[in-house]
Amino acid sequence: MSENISKDDKDRFSGNLIKNRLGLCASVMKGIVMLRVSKLLLLSSFLFLSVSESTRAQGILLRGIGAVSDSMVGTAIATPLDAGGTIYANPAAIAGLESQIGFDLGVIMPHSTVTSELAGGAGRGTANSQAGQIPAPTMSFVNRNCPHSRLTYGIAIAGVGGAAALYPGMGDVNPILHGEARASNVQIFQIMPTASYKVTNRLALGFSPVIGLASLSINPMPFGLDAAYPMQNYGTRYTWGGGFNIGAYYDFKNHWKAGFTFKSPVWSDPLRFTGTQDGLPTDAELAIDLPLILGWGVSYSGFRNTIIGVDIRYMDYANTKGFRDIMDDNGTVIGLGWDSVTAVSVGVERKIGDRLRVRAGYCYNTNPISSESQYANVASPLFMQHVLGLGCTVALPKSIDAHLAWTHAFHNEKTGYDPSGRVKVINTSRADTILAGITKRF
Repeated sequence: MSENISKDDKDRFSGNLIKNRLGLCASVMKGIVMLRVSKLLLLSSFLFLSVSESTRAQGILLRGIGAVSDSMVGTAIATPLDAGGTIYANPAAIAGLESQIGFDLGVIMPHSTVTSELAGGAGRGTANSQAGQIPAPTMSFVNRNCPHSRLTYGIAIAGVGGAAALYPGMGDVNPILHGEARASNVQIFQIMPTASYKVTNRLALGFSPVIGLASLSINPMPFGLDAAYPMQNYGTRYTWGGGFNIGAYYDFKNHWKAGFTFKSPVWSDPLRFTGTQDGLPTDAELAIDLPLILGWGVSYSGFRNTIIGVDIRYMDYANTKGFRDIMDDNGTVIGLGWDSVTAVSVGVERKIGDRLRVRAGYCYNTNPISSESQYANVASPLFMQHVLGLGCTVALPKSIDAHLAWTHAFHNEKTGYDPSGRVKVINTSRADTILAGITKRF
């Protein structure tokens, strides 16, 4: 009997030793994988920051980043489906994700025209923008050390907004162009390291410091100068900015989830320009920030294999430097004269079989550019109000997902007059975007 007990003890001891060794090996392998992912993340940061993005969105900011988020037209405050879109929408909601790393690349095809005519119908002309196709990259990463950990962390690096337009000066008479070509290109990038902590099993709070990088190229360049004497702009430089995002994510444990997010303004150094004015060298600058944003969201997953999300956002352009006024009391151009924007988006994801998920989304936002400000936004007609998104994800072997998305911002047309009331201005704008991405889940 004692020999049998001793043998059983030895067997149990050997089994525990094997388990401990296997656990140690698993921990070492996980550490190696995380180290490689970290190196890849750092390298990708530099690669993605070297690629520009310009598009048209809720004002100057994108609705979402990456193929999954874009197919839901940015609906992600309480509907976490992927790393990039969730970090951008609500840092707390990454608590609802599993560990993953993702890469997305899109091609944006903006289309805009400007038509103007003198009072009485004389001198009417139309110019079509020739901005071309523009790349749109996103890189994102989320990790939780173990399924029961209260802490989830990650990072997203992406272009989050901008605009592009290129109007030729030749061709039909177009009074608002004054016989000159108009060109503009705005690029806005953000680096968003993020952490989310589960305070309880239902409530998570999140925080994300935001590092911003932006550039504006525009010619003729009117900002910081007398409106009647713009600069022939020879160059500009990137400027850095900073802000933060905080959020809350609540899981009711009955198919309902809710989220809230507060995005501070991104405060930036002034954009600086150099060029010539009346043939003489001159410098100018524009003080411009990104707006404060408030967001609320809910989602429901009670229908079989289906998730429905709704988001509401408020963007405070009307109280943001560089957007709230066009000219100061001295006639110096200091901004774009935008109104604040309210946006509502709805997104649906449906799982079909074991390998396919399909998505659709719709977004409506108010117009930030009033008729009185149309003349000042010829190079930035960012007033599209209706956007449709479609997309899908296919599950591949080894926990890899492939994504595809298409969005269409419907044609919109706005009319206004220059300050003299003599020149009628008609801006039109629409855009299409195609995105593809890949995600590796851990």
